[in-house]
Amino acid sequence: MRLESFKNKKVTRRKMILISLGVITIIGVSLLLYKTFASFKSEVTFPMMSGKVNYYGNDDVYFAFYNGEEKLSTIPKKDNNDNLVFDHSVCDNGASVSWNEDEWAPLVKNLTKTKTKCTLYFVKGKPKAQFPGKEIQLALEGKDGLYAIEHNNLTELDSKWNKTEYRYAGVNPDNYVMFNNEIWRIIGLVNVKTSSGVEQRIKIIRTNGINGQKDFGNYAWDRLTGYSNNWTTSKLKDMLNGIYYNSGNGECYTGSFSFWASQSTCDFSGNGELPKGLNDTARKMIDSEVIWNIGGSNSYQDVTAGMYYEKERGTNTPQDNETMEYYPSEWTSENDETYHKGIGLMYPSDYGYATNGGLLGRENCFEETLYNWKLGEYLTECANNDWLKPIARDEEELNYNWLISSRSSDSINASVVDSDGCVGGSDARHSLGVWPVGYLLPSVTIYAGDGSINNPFKLSGN
Repeated sequence: MRLESFKNKKVTRRKMILISLGVITIIGVSLLLYKTFASFKSEVTFPMMSGKVNYYGNDDVYFAFYNGEEKLSTIPKKDNNDNLVFDHSVCDNGASVSWNEDEWAPLVKNLTKTKTKCTLYFVKGKPKAQFPGKEIQLALEGKDGLYAIEHNNLTELDSKWNKTEYRYAGVNPDNYVMFNNEIWRIIGLVNVKTSSGVEQRIKIIRTNGINGQKDFGNYAWDRLTGYSNNWTTSKLKDMLNGIYYNSGNGECYTGSFSFWASQSTCDFSGNGELPKGLNDTARKMIDSEVIWNIGGSNSYQDVTAGMYYEKERGTNTPQDNETMEYYPSEWTSENDETYHKGIGLMYPSDYGYATNGGLLGRENCFEETLYNWKLGEYLTECANNDWLKPIARDEEELNYNWLISSRSSDSINASVVDSDGCVGGSDARHSLGVWPVGYLLPSVTIYAGDGSINNPFKLSGN
């Protein structure tokens, strides 16, 4: 009995020792884990420092970075010159990594052990939607015909429009771009209204008209009867966003230059005398969601380029003579569900901002009304140093090109720019030149070319 009692006491003591050691071990491990992983959650975002993370004094995670098969010494910086973007990762110890684009940092999941190793792979991504970096840099130096336009000194505009734009200006800047298998030109990086607010888009224009005869189009802004200068109902708008946009054929209003137009059939399929309309690739590059501002001016004689810019984005529009209602100041898919495809015309301000001013300088040209650019030194310097000035078809006949803005003091006249460099107006029934204009989607980028006529910019779509 005594021996058995001794044995029981010995076993009990041994169990107590083992339990005590186990408790001590658990406490020790818990303290170590607390020191190392106390703040760990299932997902942890790590700030990057020289490719390695120091977290609570312990080397918990090691990262290696690769560009394809090439090992990198450090993590690529955000907006790096090589346009490297995160592709995928491989981790040990059951961990995984996703990428936080805003923080530009790895988000590590299931991190449970120290000295976990993760390999992050980067690849060359699609260029971000922006105006070419080279041209932006040149713009700051005022070279190569690309100029900054500051809108923060405008008086009437909402502050949301007060963003710097970039416009090509001069007699013949390097702004040629291959679009629709044709040579178009870039007006610049301009402010536009979208459902998300004011954003910036690359704006392009076909500076040869869409009529095959001597590359000038003769089309009316609207129909012969029941006409108006309301862009949202105009027949020119319907044609540009209908048969021209779809490379089809159908109704149009055309006639001899500067005469009233009549209803006709136009062919943009490539089977007739007219050139083809937009192909499928070009259609996929046009931003059809941009909201076009179509505010107008009461007169043409006293409006500068900057004043036009404000009025175009204003709410002053013509009034319908019968209903006495004012025409829309915006062209959207809501007021034009059928034909709101994104093809329009240039604004008066587009023309005015496209001069480099010659010997007078841009500022002096900006201070003069566009109507007076037909006079004296303004014609010589302002208009003649503007690549958007229309070209006369021949020595005996002038050329006028339609603009998208209307004269808001009546319901008849729409804006034009003529071959003397003057912005004025004309009856909407007249047959004048048409230069289609569109905004490129933000996903469209320029991947090659220098913008010269012999090496135009090349576009990449979605």
